[in-house]
Amino acid sequence: MRLGKKPVGLTQKTGKRVGYHHRDLRNALQEAALELIAARHSPDFSLRELAAALGVSHPAVYRHFADKAALLEALAERGFDRLRRYQEVELARAGADALERLYALDDAYIRFAEENPGAFWLMFGNRGDEVSRAKSRERINADALKSLTDAIERCQDEGLVIPGDPYRIASYLVMAPHGYACYSNQDRAMIGAAGGMLDHRALAEISLIPLLTNPPSPQEIAGRYFAAEPADANG
Repeated sequence: MRLGKKPVGLTQKTGKRVGYHHRDLRNALQEAALELIAARHSPDFSLRELAAALGVSHPAVYRHFADKAALLEALAERGFDRLRRYQEVELARAGADALERLYALDDAYIRFAEENPGAFWLMFGNRGDEVSRAKSRERINADALKSLTDAIERCQDEGLVIPGDPYRIASYLVMAPHGYACYSNQDRAMIGAAGGMLDHRALAEISLIPLLTNPPSPQEIAGRYFAAEPADANG
């Protein structure tokens, strides 16, 4: 779905409205709203505008959502559920390795942000009441925190990560992926991008170094993450 050209829901040749099944229209409204949020970095749209983009009547929107706040609340709840599924997929890929499970949670967060920019902005960039009212937010936040603290505690049990309060360690570890995701989500020019910026896996590894019981040496860190790109021999 792409907004801004022919309204979604209209045929390209005739401009006549294409009918939606009841459930299809609800899904279409949510997808169109997420595209608008991603494009504007804001839920700054009206339900009338949303209806026009889909080629349906304004009253049709109210058969699915009582008002705009109800739509945004539904989007936030769906977003938190989707983030949980990303975490489950990445943890399954990581297998039993303790450090890989930590990195997997980082990967899940960033993949979610990159592939769901509208939902990410609404969930973590917006401070509207509709997000705090989302029924799944508290539960999924608690589940996500438990997944992270469980991974930290396992690394501690295996002697890979220093002792300490896993909740305080978790609050530190979430900063790197969130910062990376925010930059990526907002299409900002990354610092150092011209010379080959760090990818999010490298950033996750670097953020964990102060917590490792056997960290790499400064020379190893410099060579592994910050060495200059080799000059182009033909340049």
